[in-house]
Amino acid sequence: MSETKLSFLQSFAINVLIRGDIPRHIAFIMDGNRRYADKNHLLKSVGHTHGFNKLMETFEWCKHFGVSEVTVYAFSIENFNRSEEEVNALMTLAREKFNELLSKK
Repeated sequence: MSETKLSFLQSFAINVLIRGDIPRHIAFIMDGNRRYADKNHLLKSVGHTHGFNKLMETFEWCKHFGVSEVTVYAFSIENFNRSEEEVNALMTLAREKFNELLSKK
């Protein structure tokens, strides 16, 4: 985990987590990156990048707390109905981020 100052919510979450059993497996559903981009007047690809960066941060938290298995639902069949440009950008981003994650061991 990076050496950054924790927010109130992060500190609260840590205090909740350390009071009970930590699950071995956690699943995440990636949702809202396009809405985030639209709300903040960003390109959709930038919203997806922010989402993947947050996911990478979340993986670090899971590792720190001893969660040994993580499942991520990040792309549905319906997502192939998006523009070819957005789908290609998402696939490239996923490949880059997961390769980055695998190289960290």
